[in-house]
Amino acid sequence: MKLLLSLLYVPAVFIILWYFDISLLKVLPLLLSLFFTILLLRSYLKRESMILYFARKFSKKSISKEEQLYIHSSTLFWIAVALVNVLVHFMIFIGTDQNLWLFYSSVGWYSIFIVAGLLQFLHRKFVFLKVSV
Repeated sequence: MKLLLSLLYVPAVFIILWYFDISLLKVLPLLLSLFFTILLLRSYLKRESMILYFARKFSKKSISKEEQLYIHSSTLFWIAVALVNVLVHFMIFIGTDQNLWLFYSSVGWYSIFIVAGLLQFLHRKFVFLKVSV
C-alpha cells in the first residue's frame, strides 16, 4: 500500500517539475531508472538479490538451491537490461525530440523489459531446466 501511495505522487511531481522547467521533467525518468539500476547492482554485490527476495516472497513452493543460484546470477542479466534502459533514457534526454521522450518515458521502456522477461523465461525453460534435470 505504501508503494502504491508513493507511485501516486509521481504524477504530481511531474506536474510540479513541468511548471518549473521541462529539463527537470525530462531528467526524472532517467534518474528513476538509474536509481533502480543501482538498487539491483547493490543487491547483487551484497548477495541479497532483489529478484530472489521477491521470488521467495511470492513463490508458492520452496526454491531449490540451484534455482536460487540461477536467480542470483540472472540478476546480472537484469542489471544489464536496466543499464540499457538508462542509456536509452540518457540518449533521449540529451536529444531534442519531445515526442520520443514522451513515448519512451511513459510506455516505450516497457518493451525493453518485456523482451528481456521473455528471453529470461525462454532461457530458464530451455536451458536452465534442461541442464538441472
